[in-house]
Amino acid sequence: MVPIARRNLLAERGRAAIAVAGVACAVLLVLLVVALYRGWSGIGGLFGGYPGELWVAQAGTSDPLHSASSLPADRRAALMAIPGVRAAMPVFVRQMAVRDDGEVHRPFFMAIDAPAEIALPPAERERLLPAPGRVSIDRTLADALGIGVGDELTLIGRRLVVQEVHSGGNRLLQLAYLNAGDARSLFAVPGWVGFYLLATEPGADLAAIARQAVRAVPRSEARPVQEYARAFEREISAGFLPVVGALVGIGIVVGGAVVALTIYAVTVERSRDFGVLKAIGASGAFLSRIVVVQSLSVGAAGALLGTGAALAVAPAIEARVPEFMTDVRLGDVLVVLAGAVAMAVVSSWAPVRRINRIDPAMAFCWRR
Repeated sequence: MVPIARRNLLAERGRAAIAVAGVACAVLLVLLVVALYRGWSGIGGLFGGYPGELWVAQAGTSDPLHSASSLPADRRAALMAIPGVRAAMPVFVRQMAVRDDGEVHRPFFMAIDAPAEIALPPAERERLLPAPGRVSIDRTLADALGIGVGDELTLIGRRLVVQEVHSGGNRLLQLAYLNAGDARSLFAVPGWVGFYLLATEPGADLAAIARQAVRAVPRSEARPVQEYARAFEREISAGFLPVVGALVGIGIVVGGAVVALTIYAVTVERSRDFGVLKAIGASGAFLSRIVVVQSLSVGAAGALLGTGAALAVAPAIEARVPEFMTDVRLGDVLVVLAGAVAMAVVSSWAPVRRINRIDPAMAFCWRR
């Protein structure tokens, strides 16, 4: 069965190569779109590693980057008095313009006024709590400005030394961290802070602390840190999922059509051979398996080629176009490979029907 299927496919090597390339392009499209969706939905991870569990913000605030928040600066002591709260840290967030050779970049600058005793891993402390006069920026902003660790960044006339360049960011969303003292002098309004970040005791009742925090700070709301991350993911999903679904559907249809047309053409050309096999006793199931093997061969070869291309192309595109954030996951690759196999099986339906209609008696009457 397998040698027959291989012979049928390789009789026209050019056509087989075109079919494999067509499936590979479809798989490449699907994997890149899914990886792009994964990369963008992971933006919520920007809110990871913060030294607290609850955000206190002005009522109606969606998240620290998409809406403004102003809270009284004198509420820190009242928040610290809540049972289970270890630290109440004022947070300042502002989107500021940074110019470089006439080009304007608008990163978000965040500063967390955390006490010295707050527990943080060294890498997170370096990223989130830079020293006075220093700034931590993401890789995308560093590349856009052409600066690195030890270089200077000018913000509202003040020169800040780049302390660290951390991973993450993209052309549409760049995040930098300032020292809290620098943030107060640069863009804070006296008597007001943007947010409070509450660090709680292990095992504390976050819901109870949130209710007391709202009472301690007028016109405020308290949310878990993870909720802001989920809000980002929901926003990305709402705008991205319809596009992802449409492009994945197009890729499946294109790949399936290429396999179906190729195998159907091979089946028509080899109709006499299939008729002879029927005449000497080959069962319809045996002949159908030949066609399915042909479809699976094309589908599997194209899927493997497309997967390899996606793994090579995704980082290359991201290096040239930073906003093309991709995250190729093993689970997605396996699902796409399984989908390619299923697509190949479904695509063999029309050729199988063609075989089933062949009359064995006509096999010896055909002319080539």
